[in-house]
Formats: sequence, structure tokens, C-alpha cells
Amino acid sequence: MRLLQSELLRAASRRLVPMVVIGGLIGIVVGLGIAAVNADKPSPSAVARAQIGYEQDVARCEQSFTGPQVPGGFDSVTQYCEENQPPGIGGFLLRDLGAILQGIATFVILLGVILGASLGGADWTNNTMQTLLTWEPRRVRVFLVRALVIAVCVFVVTVLLQVVFAGVDALVASTRGTTAFLPTSFWRTVFLTIGRVSLVTTGLALVAYAVAMIGRSTVASLGALFGYLILFEGVIAGFRPTIQGSLLVRAAIVVITHRPILDPTRFGDGASDVLMGVSRAWTVLGVYIVLLSMLAVTIFRRRDVT
Repeated sequence: MRLLQSELLRAASRRLVPMVVIGGLIGIVVGLGIAAVNADKPSPSAVARAQIGYEQDVARCEQSFTGPQVPGGFDSVTQYCEENQPPGIGGFLLRDLGAILQGIATFVILLGVILGASLGGADWTNNTMQTLLTWEPRRVRVFLVRALVIAVCVFVVTVLLQVVFAGVDALVASTRGTTAFLPTSFWRTVFLTIGRVSLVTTGLALVAYAVAMIGRSTVASLGALFGYLILFEGVIAGFRPTIQGSLLVRAAIVVITHRPILDPTRFGDGASDVLMGVSRAWTVLGVYIVLLSMLAVTIFRRRDVT
């Protein structure tokens, strides 16, 4: 408990944590403020006409599905039709919140990775790891407790920022847009998206933490991750599309969007064309986190810190 309290105090005292929160809140206010200023609120009559057309399109969509098969990533045909039928009206729509949250997930993940790399590599950069190990020499315990603190910190920060974003987005939609055309499971989908983005961000933050402990530097962690993103995710996946089923960032995308990646070499073969489904994506994320953490613990235990 003393080590846990010490790590929590250390994380809370880092200036980067409040800077990330404040910077995220400022970005939310500025971004949605600009959207509100440039939005044109539709008239009630236009919304009513569009609502009638939207309901008719959803009904036709449901009738077009004759079999029991549900589109991948959806719980029901109704959910698929409600989320994929355009309402036929422009402006700031609350129904777009789920897609927007998926769109800004890249920035949320980036903030989480920076937090994980910084909280893991700061002691090496500041040459204070020796002091910590003098007070608590059990290195495995130090590694695991710090990983727990980083996971809690990143999860709380990302959930907070996304919930604030959702609240401000709803406020802008009610004043400068419309809250009509909401699917039946709209809020459930929104909160599940927030949860998935936060969990994925937490996992990638732990990956950044493990790499920072291996490289003994925040910069080394970020450099290695961006190098992996460019080399493997960008270049190699382009030459060998089938390898996408084993890539970290591709797995994160599948988890967040709840949409599988299809194999371009088998497209149209039915179930066999799924290169990475949601279950496999969670597994890939878990394997990366566990293997890198085990490697980081092994190196941390054996290498001298002086």
C-alpha cells in the first residue's frame, strides 16, 4: 500500500497529467465552439419532414433483410438500419456523436500513449530510479504497481475527456442543431464506444510504458512506437495485407469501431473473408500487452540501473 500510495502521489504530482486534462478540455471547447458558430439550426418543419422520410427509409431497410443474418458489428437489423440510414437533413446532428467519438479516438489514444510513456520513462530520464529501488528493491512489484497506476490514470482521464465531449456535443446539438433521428440504442452505443476507446487507450498506454522501461526513456518509447506504426503498420501491411490480422493498431481499430477487417484475397467467400474479428482483435491486444510487459519485467530485473 505504501508503494501504491507513493506511485499515485507521483502520478498526481506530474505536471503532464493536468496539462493533458486541461489541454483536452480546451480542445473540446474550442473545436465544438467553432462547430456551433458555423452550424445552421434547421427549422422544426424541416426536421419533421426529414423524420418522416427517415422512418420510411428505416422500414424499407428492415424489409430488405429476408434472412436471419445480422450485419457484422451490429446487434440487430433494426440497429443497422437506424445507424446507416441518413436522415436527409444537414446541420449539427446529435446522432453523429458515436461516429465522432470514433474519429477523435486517435487523439485520445495519443494522449494516453504520451501519459504511459512519460509516467514510465520519467524516472530514467531524471535519474531517480536508483532512489526508488533503494526504498523499494522488489523490482517486479515496482513494475506492476506502476502499471496499475498508469492504467487507472489513463482510463480515468480518457473517460473524463470523452464524457465531457459527449456532454458539450449534446449541448451544441440541442441549441445549434437537432437531437432528432436518434437510433433506439443510441446512448448505449455511445457509452460502449467511450468504454472501448478508454480500454484500448489504456492498453496502448501500458504498451508505451513497457517500451519506456525497456528503452529507459520516454523519447525511446514514443520513437519505437511511431517507428513500428510507420514500418509495420504502414509499409509491411501494404505489401502483405494478410498480416493485418496480427497488427496492434489494426486490432485497436477493430475493437473501437466493432467492425472486422476483411481479407482482400478472400473477399466474398462468406465467413472465411474475415481477417480479424472483434474477438481476435481483443486477443491480439492482450498478447501484445502481456508479451511486452513480460519482456520489460525480465529486462528490468536483470539490468543494472546505476
